[in-house]
Amino acid sequence: MTSTSFTLRCIGRLADTHDVASWQFAPLAGELPPVLAGQCVTLHTEIDGKPQCRAYTLSSSPQDPFWQVTIKDVGLVSHHLHQSLQVGDEIRVDGPFGDFHLTALPCERPLLLSAGSGITPMWAMLRDELARRPEADIRFIHSARSPEDVIFADELAALAEAHAGVRHALILEEAPSEHPWVGRLTPEMLRELAPDLLSRHVYLCGPAPYMAAVSEMLAGLGLPAGQLHQESFGLPAVTSSAVPVDTGSDHFWLTLKKSGKKVKILPGQTLLAALEGAGETMMAACRAGVCGACRCTTEGEIERQSVMTLSAQDLEGGVALACSCTARGDISLDY
Repeated sequence: MTSTSFTLRCIGRLADTHDVASWQFAPLAGELPPVLAGQCVTLHTEIDGKPQCRAYTLSSSPQDPFWQVTIKDVGLVSHHLHQSLQVGDEIRVDGPFGDFHLTALPCERPLLLSAGSGITPMWAMLRDELARRPEADIRFIHSARSPEDVIFADELAALAEAHAGVRHALILEEAPSEHPWVGRLTPEMLRELAPDLLSRHVYLCGPAPYMAAVSEMLAGLGLPAGQLHQESFGLPAVTSSAVPVDTGSDHFWLTLKKSGKKVKILPGQTLLAALEGAGETMMAACRAGVCGACRCTTEGEIERQSVMTLSAQDLEGGVALACSCTARGDISLDY
């Protein structure tokens, strides 16, 4: 997978909810590179004189003449963009990247499950799929806190109205008494909203607890593992460790080649988590082993949870993604 780096100009900014906004970008010259619905880009900015970046899923579809990102006002970079990024501004962008899209994982009758900001790749994939197959049989179940927190609510309702094959439902934790789906997604809701669940492929995206709970729910309902496709991009859980860290375990030493500094790293802890815990600053965007921003070169025994963006030559040379790599002994690292 390859991506490019270039500068885009912001041509539009829309308020989606009380804490979510969308920005639209166009190239300064020429055309945008090809993109697949559901892919991501990395936005680069500067905060207090320090470079920062963050990866976001595109909420635009390949048919749009612009790229659009839809961002919730939470976290350092996202908050900064909400406060500062305006129409006419220019911003450096890397991408597109990511393998969570219907183009790579096609099926005739998809079931899209999302929660919160996890709706962004689903919205892009839904629009793209309908552009190619207007009569497609698609089920879309989205979970949110309240009606005011539903991103693309009006647009989704209009799309479902225009396409007979689209059936969508909103699961709301806080809702008016007349709303049919109140609380959190349950197996009973899934059985009622998608009675043919086992014959569909499921695409899942949302906060880490939601994804874990729904994955377990789907397995309990008998969905074959091969019919579940998950977007792990951007999950907060990935920022710490790939497996639970036993704080009573012996630690290893991570030595920084340039400075000679030694950093303690616990078994199961990611290289990125150990570095940041020791006060080191490292470029990291998706924090889920997808974008490649945290590439580093290691010596010693490591375990990679993701090798996306890495070539066979990279692997032979000890290149790893710090956000999704753990140590199995003392190692040295350069970045």
